[in-house]
Amino acid sequence: MRELASIRKDINSVDSAIRELFLLRMSLAHEVAETKAQSDDKIYKPDREAEIIEQRSAGMEEEIRLKYIALLQSMIRASREYQYSEILRLNPEKFPFHPSSEMLKPKTVFYQGVPGAYQELAARALFPECEPVNVPTWEEVFQSVRDGKADVGVVPVENTTAGTVSAVYDLLLDYDLSINRSYIKKISHCLAAVPGATMADIRSVCSHPHALPQCSAFISAHGFTAIEAANTAIAAQNVRDKGDVSLAAICSREAAERYGLSILAEGINDMKHNETRFIAVSRTPTCLPEDNRIEIAFHIPNAAGTLITVLDIIAHYGIDMTEIHSRPLMYSTSTSPATSVTTPCAACSISSTRSFPISRFSAATRSTKAEAVFRYPPFSPVIRQEGVYFHANQSLRAAAR
Repeated sequence: MRELASIRKDINSVDSAIRELFLLRMSLAHEVAETKAQSDDKIYKPDREAEIIEQRSAGMEEEIRLKYIALLQSMIRASREYQYSEILRLNPEKFPFHPSSEMLKPKTVFYQGVPGAYQELAARALFPECEPVNVPTWEEVFQSVRDGKADVGVVPVENTTAGTVSAVYDLLLDYDLSINRSYIKKISHCLAAVPGATMADIRSVCSHPHALPQCSAFISAHGFTAIEAANTAIAAQNVRDKGDVSLAAICSREAAERYGLSILAEGINDMKHNETRFIAVSRTPTCLPEDNRIEIAFHIPNAAGTLITVLDIIAHYGIDMTEIHSRPLMYSTSTSPATSVTTPCAACSISSTRSFPISRFSAATRSTKAEAVFRYPPFSPVIRQEGVYFHANQSLRAAAR
């Protein structure tokens, strides 16, 4: 049996040889990049990569073969990423990304609901120089921005108690808009009723489907019947219009005052640290020096290891990912990035398209590095049609109020 020192000496020799061969391979990758920078040839060719791996791993003992495939995949990926970086340096317009470097200064801001809604309050906080315009639905907000009727739309995306607003995330996938601002508002719900009503009179409460679960303990403790409304402010408006002393609204103090209601109880939400994050969407992405968050949407094939490959790339760039969502879409008639991927739906046996996912990153790095992830598509090993479908380079400081 050989001594360990002798074996290590041979390993060092092999490692040195591997180093030289790796450097040679990367120099060849550089030559490939110089050629592809001036052509329409794609960098990522999954069929060719699969063929290379199959041929070069043939005939090996199974356990060693799996280790070799992992090494080969890592080397191919390093070569591919190097080609991307060189092509981006040599020909930046190969992967165009032209965000505005100016702060949004909209003239028209749309929100869903009626005056007094939390969305109106968020819109005023984000753009105090504008008079927000209300429309009935979130989709109308997105449509208005897309069609140029509004410069910006303000919508909610998540709440610390009720979770994500899935319908808004789906609209982000359906409309080619960018998130350019965000705002976190402290939510404090009130129980409001028509003047003269008392707590003993109340039998039912109405509010938005996200507001009701935020106050579930209060509703249960008083035995109220919960009724859904399109918006917290619309709930307040309905209570005023019906004039029924047995009906109350769960809404903001501002909405209660706007619609002439009496506040019977304040701070009725279960969690006192109750916040909602609102986003501002527009047609043009912005990228400012102080930006420190990005949100992207991408899709991946339904194959083992594809998601971990994306997450590994994110980690490689030192980006702190704070949340990830998967949105299964039963049908897709829009330009959603989910349209070309089909996977089994977890909830039933039929097929569905899946956008996987909207991934939200809170960047511990500067936005320039976040921008590099957009422009530099190492994501493409797992994303069809080379590149990243993104709905935001963005989001910004959002001071809670």
